This record gives sequence, C-alpha cells and structure tokens, in this order.
Amino acid sequence: MQGPNFALLSPSTDIQVADNITWIKGDHNFKFGMAYIRDRVDQNGRSNYTGTATFNQVPSSTTSSNLCRNATANTTCYSLADAFIGNFQSYSEASADPVGHFRFNQIEGFAQDSWKVTRKLNLEIGLRYQWLQPFYLQGNNASNFDPAAYNPANAVTVTTAGRIVPGTGNPYNGLVRVGDGVPSDQQIRVLNVNTALFPLIPAGAPRGFYKMNGAVGPRFGFAYAVNEKTSVRGGIGLFYYRPQGNLVFSQLNLPPFLSNTQFDTGNLATVGSLAANNTGLQAGISAINPANKNPYTWQYSLGFQRQVTRTVLIEMNYVGSVSHHQLRQPNVNFADLGAVVANANSATPNSSTAIFSPYKGYTAINSNRFDSNYNYNALQMFASKRAGYMTFTLAYTFSKALGDSNGNNQTLENWQDLRYNYGYLSNDRRQAFVASFVLQEPDLRGHNVVIREVAGGWQLSGVARLQSGAYYNVQATSTVNLGTVRPDYVPGARIYNPHAGVCGYLNNGSGTGCNDSVRPFVATPKTQARFGNAPYGVIEGPGLAQTDATVSKFFPITEAVRVKFQADAFNILNRTNFNGLNLNASNNNFGTISSAFPPRQLQLGLKVLF
Repeated sequence: MQGPNFALLSPSTDIQVADNITWIKGDHNFKFGMAYIRDRVDQNGRSNYTGTATFNQVPSSTTSSNLCRNATANTTCYSLADAFIGNFQSYSEASADPVGHFRFNQIEGFAQDSWKVTRKLNLEIGLRYQWLQPFYLQGNNASNFDPAAYNPANAVTVTTAGRIVPGTGNPYNGLVRVGDGVPSDQQIRVLNVNTALFPLIPAGAPRGFYKMNGAVGPRFGFAYAVNEKTSVRGGIGLFYYRPQGNLVFSQLNLPPFLSNTQFDTGNLATVGSLAANNTGLQAGISAINPANKNPYTWQYSLGFQRQVTRTVLIEMNYVGSVSHHQLRQPNVNFADLGAVVANANSATPNSSTAIFSPYKGYTAINSNRFDSNYNYNALQMFASKRAGYMTFTLAYTFSKALGDSNGNNQTLENWQDLRYNYGYLSNDRRQAFVASFVLQEPDLRGHNVVIREVAGGWQLSGVARLQSGAYYNVQATSTVNLGTVRPDYVPGARIYNPHAGVCGYLNNGSGTGCNDSVRPFVATPKTQARFGNAPYGVIEGPGLAQTDATVSKFFPITEAVRVKFQADAFNILNRTNFNGLNLNASNNNFGTISSAFPPRQLQLGLKVLF
C-alpha cells in the first residue's frame, strides 16, 4: 500500500508567445508564423521516503522448519503474524523526496502556401521548423547511467548468490551527474545531497541528458475535383514531437541526490539502531541514452470521395505512417545468455544470474532509448447517409501495425536486436467494421393525440462493432533462470482450437478434448544458448462483436416541460466476447480464457427537461 510518498507535487506553468501573418496575393494564400514556448514543471520524485517493509512467509521445508524452531530467528513463519509484531524480512527507505525544477525552451516557425492552381486543383505547400530542446533541471540535481562512463576495471565484485562484496570497486560505476554541479543560486533548492559520493559519481552529463537538434518538417497536400460529385485528396508530412517529461522525472531518485538505506532483517521498533545492509544490488533504475535523436513520423494519405446521391456519400482512403527514433525502454543490464546457459548446465550452478550482467552492481537498468521503429498502413472505406427518416454510417478498416516495441516497452531478452522484436503490435486490429444508424419515426402530426403520443416520434438508434483481436506474445518460464521469455514454436503444430468456448482458445498439447498431443510452444532447451524462435506477436487474440441499441421518445408535458423516456441495451445480442487469455506456455492452463466482457445489460431512464 502506498503512503504519503505517493503524493504528486507538480505545479506547471506553460508560457507561449505566438503570432501569425496572412498574405493574399493572386491565387496564393500565404501564411507565416512563429512561436516561443517556455515550460516550467516543479515535480517531486515520489521516492520511498516513508519506508517499505516486507514480511515474507518462510516456505515449509526442512531448512525453514529448523529456522522456525530457532528462538533467535526473526520470523514466526507467518507473514501476517510477523507484520503484527513488526518482524520484517527486508526494509528500505529513501533519504528524502527530492524536487526537480524542470524547464525547457522551444522555438517554432512555419511558412505555408495555399495555392489555387486551377478551378479544380488546390495545393498546400508548407515547411515547419522546430527547435526542440529536452527538459533540463535548474539545480542539476539528477544523475544518469551512461554505458560509456562505466569502467569494468572499477566494477564491484558480485558473489554467486547475487550479493556485492563490500569494499570492492565503485558501486556507482557508470552514474554521471548532470551538468557541472549545482549552480550557486540553486543551492537552497537542492537539499540532502550526499557530497561524499561526488568522487565516485563524476559530473559532465548533458544538462538535458541528451542533445536534440533543430528539426525541419515539410508538408504537401492536394485536392483535385474530378467533377461536381467526385474529388481526390492526398498529402504527406514529416512531424517531429517532444518526448514527455515522464522520461526524465525519475532521474531525481539516484545517488548522490538520493540515498536508499536497506536492512535485511529486524524489527520496526528498533530499525533506527540496525546496521544497514550494503551488500544488496542497486534496485532497478531508469536511464536515458545520451545518443538519443529527435523522434519523427512520416504521415501520408490518398483518398477518393464520391457524392452518390443528395444524401449518400462514399469514401475510400489509404492512410499510413512510418515512425523512427521512437521511445522504448529495454533492460540494458540483461545477463549474458551464453554465460547463463553454461552456469545452468554446470554441476554447481549459481543461484543468481547477476554475476553475468554486463554492468555489475545493478539489477535492471531500464534505458530510455529513441531507436524504435513503427509503421501503420490501412485501407479505410466509409459510407454515410445524412438526411431523411433513416440515417446511417458504415466504416470498414483493413490495417496492419508493425514495430519493434510495444507502448515504449519490449520483451527483456535480446534487446539489442530490433529485428528479433519486430512484429505485430498489441494495438493492431487487423479488421474493424463499425455501423451506426438512427431511425426516426414520423411525429404523426394531423392524427389524434392518442395515436400521436403512443405511436409517433419514437427513435431507434444503435452501434454495431465487429473487430478482430489484438496480437500477443507467447511466454514460457526460462529453463536457465531468466524469468519468462519467448519460447520456441514447434513447426506444424496447431495453435488455435476450433471451439474456443469449450476447449480453450489455444491448443495446449494436452491431448484431451479439442487439444492435440503436440504443444505448439515449448521453452528453449536448457543446453542451447539462444533465444526462442516464436515470432513476435504470434497470437491473435479473441475478437469483439457487440451491438448496442437505444429506443427513446420525448413526451411534452407543458410548453416548457418535456420528459424523455430512454431504454438502452448494451450487447443486445448477448454475444460472449472472450478476454483474459493465458499466454504462459509453461502453465497447464495455457491457452485458456479467464474472463469475458459484460453480457447483455439493460437500463431504463426518464429525464425531465425544462
């Protein structure tokens, strides 16, 4: 449970000065503009300064049974009982809740020409310049892990159990302080700094953690009227964007501007008199790659529009985008696979893989890197009827979204090979059809009041969606103590079951029911130093089919008062839409469905309008 340390302090000030000029000359409509943006965010690190105690129940084994019988043991062997009496198995506490005064400056300018070439052809030609500078801290009170600053000769010694040997190496090896020190006018803002660590953590990291250059983005678009009812439109543009501040805010919580004290065992009542543990690895930290570049996206489209009748319009569009230097956050301290496999097959394997990590003394180093790539391409078809007693829209999209990371993250293994992690993205919905309609019954004016109020003026509306499922990775428990990683695909093995509701969505190789006797995914062999060959995003999850409908009518009470009756039905066809797919191939329940979206739901409502 989070305490007051979870409270966010983040007053923000956004200052913008902008101006635009329009100049019309002949068939040209020129626009010029520029803007200056200054952003200020004063945000705390939300460090664990209130402390976290862990109460672990000891497993029932011969060793732990002896531990429980030992009168000096720091456990009752029951987590809840330990919590009641304050006996913890581990405790950690941060030294402060640092505040960073984050700032950035941004300058933009653009020029655009709307050119009416002929009566049928219009062109849009533009150019935008952006000087996108990253966030920096006025107090320089942040650190970063830079692989170039890590010196293996100064590394700490890590034991086979994953502990640091005290007194060996530099436990902060690779950390670099931002800028050239805390400016004199910021000393009052930067508190609780452990200056004794300055010799171990040198200064010199870029103030914004990385350097960004000016970005030039061209734009081009056209519209051509084939005739009065048919037009063709298209365009392409290059767009740069600023990474969000969440990228840098956590860099406050690193030494020497923040210290974390850890205790292995003890009692909460005497925690102030305990000796701190200095043998534990540094917990997972965030880092920012100093080689980052400006993220950018090319967007393009080509479309055809046709007015079929006075009220019916149809469209067909091809849209797409290609994005480069996008953000991902892999663990760059992933253990060397060859050494891990050799250890697992030795006669006396180590209990921890930390000794095989490239940056000794740390657990995970989650590096924010702008080197990921995405692309999206789609055929979009649309039809609408916008007038009359019945109106409707029909939309169909056939698309494909590919990339080498998902939502700024990716699988932990083989992070250096972007091709290994390239595949269908989790937000890809290959096919989607959406239909909406409104059927408005006539008011039956001219009929008597009973017929008019009972049978006239009713409205029936609804939305129907048919959508294919998301794409997922399969995982399996590593045979060499690397957690859950991608498994191998068994060639020719059937992946999907024909009757998902009865047999489970995926074939689990159990040989019972609809399942084959061959499991489609298996963990990589313990003796082979390689990553699993299952494709990225290999599983297409269950789709979605849902129809919602509403019946409504207004009843006049007086000239100024009306009552609206409305009946809503969600998932009116009561179709089961599966959810919660188990994707760990090492589990017996692999491929099963654990939940579903809501069944049919009905609601009635009355609303008085006056």
